[in-house]
Amino acid sequence: MNASGGAPRGPRGYYQLIEGHQGGFMFTLRAGNHETILESRVYWSRQAALDAVDAVRRHAADTTRYLRHQTPEGSHYFELIDGDGRMLGRSSGCATRAGLAAGIASVQRNAAATAFRGLVRRALPLG
Repeated sequence: MNASGGAPRGPRGYYQLIEGHQGGFMFTLRAGNHETILESRVYWSRQAALDAVDAVRRHAADTTRYLRHQTPEGSHYFELIDGDGRMLGRSSGCATRAGLAAGIASVQRNAAATAFRGLVRRALPLG
């Protein structure tokens, strides 16, 4: 709630669809400040990527859907998984567990976004 008793105002998250130069699609979830907070894996059709966005919206609120990891170098990251255990998206690295928790909270706040901003074309990661 904001000071006037209504829903909080301010920037809202949004999704960005990415098309690979040689095929494939992925998406990012961005916070209202335009920071990427979740990046999907590569899907081989636009519809599959859009279906995965719907799955993110359905599963993001469930804290049991976040797998927390630490790299050998000490960086922390998480993966959001669907009901079948498939990875829907992954965070970037965070230096601390507190940063990891803040990243998960940001995904939970922004995942319900319905806005898509732009179609980006770029090389996609393989594998």
